[in-house]
Amino acid sequence: MIDNDKIYEIELLKNRESYLILFKENYFSVSQLFYELLEELKNNSHQKEKFIAAKKISCENYEELSRIVSGKLDYIVSEKKRKKSYINLAINILSEKRVIQISNYLSFFFKKAIFRLLFPIAIFAGIASQLILSLNYRNHSLLDMSWLDYVFVYFTLLVIMLFHELGHSSASNYFKVEPKEIGFGFYIIFPVLYSNVTRIWKLNKNEKVIVNLGGIYFQGLINCFLLFFLVVNENNNSFTYLMLIIIKTNLFVMAYSLIPFIRNDGYWIVSDYFNIIDLNKKSYTYIFDLIRGKVKLKYFLLIFSIGQYSFVFYLCCHFLLTIPLTMSKFIFYVLNNGFLKLVSLNAGLLFQMLFSLFIGIMALVAFYKFIKLLFEKKKDQISLKL
Repeated sequence: MIDNDKIYEIELLKNRESYLILFKENYFSVSQLFYELLEELKNNSHQKEKFIAAKKISCENYEELSRIVSGKLDYIVSEKKRKKSYINLAINILSEKRVIQISNYLSFFFKKAIFRLLFPIAIFAGIASQLILSLNYRNHSLLDMSWLDYVFVYFTLLVIMLFHELGHSSASNYFKVEPKEIGFGFYIIFPVLYSNVTRIWKLNKNEKVIVNLGGIYFQGLINCFLLFFLVVNENNNSFTYLMLIIIKTNLFVMAYSLIPFIRNDGYWIVSDYFNIIDLNKKSYTYIFDLIRGKVKLKYFLLIFSIGQYSFVFYLCCHFLLTIPLTMSKFIFYVLNNGFLKLVSLNAGLLFQMLFSLFIGIMALVAFYKFIKLLFEKKKDQISLKL
């Protein structure tokens, strides 16, 4: 039988969608039978015969379940286990204590009546902003900005993104799940801000979706104020130009955050709502597994998988094919004019080069993950045959 003293250190959580084990800030999703056996063992109320009779399983199935639970429990509490993170070189910007203090004030925006009123307004303002920019400021391009404009946009975006992360933390705090720190780190090679709200696993799916929407919600509220200033200020002066830069950048980040095929807010919204753990990993191989008859037909996973490959194909056709041309322009300009002139006089080309670098790296990472998953699948098949 299971013999592990650390069974009393784990915390068992469940909601309407899932059964979870919490150990030192690591969450593990398990089956109902797995959860109920651990619950009885943890409460010292387990009786083998009664459990077999209540769950209507055979003695052989019970012994197999016990072995699985014992092995998984040893893995969960193992000192060698390390929490997997997609953020590297992370540093704290706001401590857990400070985040909770700020979130206590901002949680007001997630009261049911307030959220139902302001969230549609924020979304409508975002759509209205895009229409106004398309109709009245069609010739204004982010690539036409000077280097100082880029610096201004970057630091303004940092402030906006800090509020974005506070949106997640405040939503989590509203649902009585204390958020952790807000920090800065690197996703692959790209600098990002993040909010640690991993504890929301204990919430139901609708609450988790609201937490995931919290960042875009706060960005939308900021956009309402920016749109107001743009409409009130009718003169095309430097103030209008700065507002256009900020609004366009904010809208771009909001739209980017909602893309479900990138590990961002949109991805977690979809993953949490449909309660699919490792959605990205499963979607890459789902079509191949379905064709081989290894998995059952699930319409959402099939649609998501097709969407995933369509998104990658679009990026390849629309962006990857332009990377050689962008690189040649970049190299030619630097060789003839120097890097300092590029930075001061042609920031648009530098921006295009950085964006091309981003797309190229993302494509390589996606290809590597796909090959790795296929290799793991093949390896699992060989081990099963043996």
